[in-house]
Amino acid sequence: MAVAVDFREFTPRNSREDLIRKVEHAPVEHAEAVLAAYDLLQRLHEKGIIDLLNGLLSAGDTVVDHVVDVVSSKEAVTALRIGLIFTNLLSSIDADKLHAVIADAENETPSLLSIGKQATSKDARRGMAAAVGLLNVFGAALRTANEGKKKS
Repeated sequence: MAVAVDFREFTPRNSREDLIRKVEHAPVEHAEAVLAAYDLLQRLHEKGIIDLLNGLLSAGDTVVDHVVDVVSSKEAVTALRIGLIFTNLLSSIDADKLHAVIADAENETPSLLSIGKQATSKDARRGMAAAVGLLNVFGAALRTANEGKKKS
């Protein structure tokens, strides 16, 4: 037959006393970690980083507004785009071929005829066209900057 179950009332432990006990034993159990944290805190204070962080927290929205203005400026966007373009270009360069070219250049001086032969290849002409195109872009930028200085 079925046996009746006694009704017990649940009494939770005093969580406050438990927390106090854990806090009292923490320095003993984690002495090395506590000392390392104090050392880190002292070094941050000596370098002025804590004061800097306090200032940044006090300034709050002002700092965020300035950072957003700088990041969203035309110059920052252009620099990011150029960085991404060059990153994509670097990922397509064969490092072994580049190493071989540099090693060959260190070992012997090529003749003008062999340099001329290399310059007539499709890849060399493509590279020279890209270099001349970059020179045109930089020249136009220099002209624009120079014209802006003359107007000022």
